[in-house]
Amino acid sequence: MEFSKTRLAWAGVLVISLTLSFFGALRGGYIGPDYNTHFARLTEWSKVVDFSASNPPAYYLVGYGLFRVIGPRNAFPITLSLIQAGVNALALWCFFIYSERRFRARLVHLALVFFLTFLPVRVIHAATIGTDCTTIPLFVLVLFLFDKFLSDSISTPQNAALLGLGLGIANLTKYSFMSLLPAVLLLFICIAWKRQWKPQRFMSICALTLLLPSAVAGFSFWASSRVHGYNTEKHWLPKGMPADMSSKDLFSLKRDDRQLFQAPEYFKRQILAPHKHSYLALSHMGIFTDPMNLFQDLSVPQTFGSVLIPDQKTRRPWKTLVMQISMSMGTLWTITALIGTALTLWLAMRHLVQDKLEREDLAAILGTAFFLLMFLPIPFVHGGTLFGYWTPRLILPSLLYFFWAGFLLIDRKIARQRQIVIITVFVLALIQCTVEAAMLI
Repeated sequence: MEFSKTRLAWAGVLVISLTLSFFGALRGGYIGPDYNTHFARLTEWSKVVDFSASNPPAYYLVGYGLFRVIGPRNAFPITLSLIQAGVNALALWCFFIYSERRFRARLVHLALVFFLTFLPVRVIHAATIGTDCTTIPLFVLVLFLFDKFLSDSISTPQNAALLGLGLGIANLTKYSFMSLLPAVLLLFICIAWKRQWKPQRFMSICALTLLLPSAVAGFSFWASSRVHGYNTEKHWLPKGMPADMSSKDLFSLKRDDRQLFQAPEYFKRQILAPHKHSYLALSHMGIFTDPMNLFQDLSVPQTFGSVLIPDQKTRRPWKTLVMQISMSMGTLWTITALIGTALTLWLAMRHLVQDKLEREDLAAILGTAFFLLMFLPIPFVHGGTLFGYWTPRLILPSLLYFFWAGFLLIDRKIARQRQIVIITVFVLALIQCTVEAAMLI
């Protein structure tokens, strides 16, 4: 009975989250960064397979098929937005199943369920048109496929091929998934060493898993280089031009970070000055608020094919106070996530060399690899602050791991079956979710 009630609670919060996405889409929540670029690739066949752009074509191929069914009407982006939100809700359900058995206290896991379901950056970018909506579903798919590979040694070749297919689809959808390839190779090397695989088996497993996604990633770079695309040229800082987000900005806090707790609006430029704010503070704001006003009110008509940008959205004055509360309360979860992430990653490395990988260990290794690919190159990109390379929408899969690690820390080190602590954590998560839901209404 308790098991059924838990699943019912999951379903309930996911339905509420989808309702927020529905109303958000109706008022233009699908309009996000580079919306017009994404829209052109979704509606013009000549631009679908465009390797000079910042994303590979898989997402646009699917979206173009939907466009051909619905036609040039405003129902197209709204429908696509709602489908994205639904797919992300299903991915979350699967992630909750994946993570559930790693918790001792069911109520702490339920707090994680509520927390991730209403996390503003996740809700917003699940519905906003663009490839960011695909990263959580694809990451969860890879987690399940790798878990199946580890737990079923009899059908290892078949499972390796399925994992390779999943990684191939991910790399054909979002370039950042190429970060998982060296991480997967590291996992295979350690597993092969501990389990004493023969060289032929190791090579065959690597080929079945890594050949397809590596070929996809390699072809993407080759195609991008031929047309002077983003991944080979346009992302990167021209020679001699100073970076507007340095390594110091990535690894330290700044005095001006306090200004971000006033929930400023991204497009009013208060937060885009080079070297003014730290990466951590900017990301924290992006996780717990709506800095671009993507889920706020669109001030112009939603006309199909017109130029629509986030600057045209307005925030009701009371929403700023709600965002300030959300960001202030979120500090607790960010600090817990930072500590939990460090601890979980350390344990994951130990378990890897001992061949005792648990589910959170796998998420730690893959989530960290995804994060580092997006984080470490920031001092070398053009307009790191101005163009939002710090925005947490770029690391959504890693956020699943970071906050899972934080709640595991609470479950295993802080709560330790002390009911008052467990209830307090759950109540705080409920309050956080209520504030965030008010922000996104």
